[in-house]
Parts: sequence; C-alpha cells; structure tokens
Amino acid sequence: MKLDILFEAIILMIIARVLIVILHELGHAIPAIISSKKKVSIYIGSYGNEEESVNFKIGLLDIWLSYKFRSWMGLCVPSEKNIPVNQQILYVLLGPLSPAVISSLALHYISVNDVSDACLFFTLIFFFFSIFDLFRNLIPSSTPIKLFNGNTTYNDGYALRRLFKYKKFNTEFEEAICLYNNHEYQKSTVLFDFLIESNLKDENIYRIAVSANMQGKNFEKAKKLFDESEKEFKLTSDDYSNGGLIYSRLDLNEKSLEFYNKSLELNPNNIYTLNNKGFALTILDRYLESIPLFDKAIEMDELSPYPYNNRGLAKIKTGKLEEGLLDIQKSIKLDENNSYNYRNLGIYHFEIGEIDKARELFRKAKELDQDTYKIDELILSTEKSNIL
Repeated sequence: MKLDILFEAIILMIIARVLIVILHELGHAIPAIISSKKKVSIYIGSYGNEEESVNFKIGLLDIWLSYKFRSWMGLCVPSEKNIPVNQQILYVLLGPLSPAVISSLALHYISVNDVSDACLFFTLIFFFFSIFDLFRNLIPSSTPIKLFNGNTTYNDGYALRRLFKYKKFNTEFEEAICLYNNHEYQKSTVLFDFLIESNLKDENIYRIAVSANMQGKNFEKAKKLFDESEKEFKLTSDDYSNGGLIYSRLDLNEKSLEFYNKSLELNPNNIYTLNNKGFALTILDRYLESIPLFDKAIEMDELSPYPYNNRGLAKIKTGKLEEGLLDIQKSIKLDENNSYNYRNLGIYHFEIGEIDKARELFRKAKELDQDTYKIDELILSTEKSNIL
C-alpha cells in the first residue's frame, strides 16, 4: 500500500512539473505572438533540441515536444528579434507568472469545492512547485544556461533586470535598433556608444554594437568592443565567430584562429565559423587544413555559396585545379553577385597563365565589393605579370 501511494505521488509530481513547463513557455509565447504577429517556437523538455522532439504547429505557435525530456524547463524563441522593450518585459514576466496564477486559481477552487484526495494532492503539488519555480525564475541569476545549439541564455529574472536597464534608455535604445535594422550602421554606432558610456553595460548592447561596427567596416572599433565584451561577459559561439572575423579582417589571423576554435568548442556545427576559420587558414597558406572545414560547412548547408568558393580556392592552391574550378562554378550558380566567386575564379585563371582573363575577373570582383580581400594586390599582380 505504501509503495502504491509513493508511486502515485511520483507520477503526480512528474505530471505537475511537465504542466508547469508547458504553461511557463505558453506564458512567454502567447504574448509574444500577440505583440509581434509572427511565429514563436517553444521547446518543451529541452533547450532547443529539435532532433529528439516531436514537432507540431498551432497557428503561429511552433511546438517541439522532447520525447526524452532532458530538462525540467523549456525554451521560447520568438522569430521577431526586435520586440519593443515594454512588450518584452510583459512576455518574459508572464512565463513564470502563468503557472503560479493558474495553480493559485486551482487551489482556490478546491478550497470551496469537494474534490477527491488525488485531485487535492495534485493541486497542492502543482501550487507549491509553481511558487518555487516563480521565485527560482524571477531571482536574477548570472549562471548561464547552455542551449542545444551551443549558445547560452539566462533565467527570466536576469532577462528582466536587463530589460529594465533598457527601459531607462528606451528611446535611445529603440532608435539605435531602428537605425541598425535600416542598415544605417554608422548612425546606430553613435547611439550604441552613448548607451555603453551611460554604463548600460549589457552583453546584448555590446553584441549589436560589435555587429554594427563590423557592418560599417570599422573593424578597429569592433575589435575594441569585442575585447571589452570578452572581459565582461560569457560569450556565445556566434560572439567568438565575430571576434575571429574581426581579427582576420585586421590581418591578425593567428589570433583569429583562437577565437574560431573557442566558437567551435561551444558549437562544433557553427557554419559561419567553419567557413571563416577555413578562410583564415587559406590566408595563412594552410590550404590542406582548411578543406575539411569547408567540407563540413557544405555538408551542413549545401546551398551556402561561401564554403564552395573558398574550398575551390584551397583546391586550386593544392594543385586540384579542375576540382577547384567546379566548386567555384557551383558557388556562382548559388550566388552570382558574390565578389569572392570572381576573385577565386581569377586566381584559377592566373594559375593556368590566363593573365588577361584573371585581371578581368579581379576587376569584376572589385566592382561588386571594393573591400574584397587583397583585391587591389591581385589586380596589380596581373599588371606586373604582363610587364614581365
């Protein structure tokens, strides 16, 4: 008899915990859908693991239910990344509040109605677990939560503390985000500088400021902000990937490899890191080392042009001229406006002695993007070759 009671109690506790996770994530998701009118994904029983989950959709709600249930928590990911601060505060807050409010109403109901002992016991468990989760989630914690994709996040209390900081500078923050989204990167960096100098030292502010400076080609400033953020915060795989690219753009390629390695430690499948680390290796003439990285990036996304044209260059430089040419031609089919296609195709023609054709392709690459890596040196090399 005692074992039966214990078994029943365990089953009821498990059901209560699962219900709390579902209500918590719905508490985040429904307000986010209402405010953004865009898709929101929730993960029940995992931190973003789609591989071991059953997926189904209800309108704009995309649900991933883990059949292994590796976590007693879940994850909510709105597709809209720039929800206004006040609305973000609401949807973050309603996550832990939802099960607490619903369990309180359930407790009130059983207090005024006759119910079975099992129902009474379940409601009490549901209530106490909900209150425990409410405090656990709303007390800010700086302990990072590692997501399935290798990135990190923090609890709701930490997110709310960050959002209330944003609220103090809401006008400047939203204007900076608006400028960034409109590709007015130089203007947005002025406001991000103001926010950082106003002691709004938040990892997301730094993250977007780094990206804005990268997009604006101000890599020295991006490096300064990245270095500061590395000292202040726990960085994600994407952060280290950006750091590697910044250092590579400043011709600090050995150091860039350190950041790319840190990125891949956090997320071995980060396609941007795989491609950019491979490109850094080609700059250092380490072509054989770069090819497996491009292979893996292509395996992960067969429609991304960059790993093809970079692998094509690596193959050309290791004597596999025709294989390299096929890769570059594949990349051109995927994206005919990618300047690196024509840069690397020009290198192919230079290698086989077709100097005029190489010069034509280098110039086309520069027309598409004048910041294409060492394009002026490549054009000059064709002119020197003709003189010789």
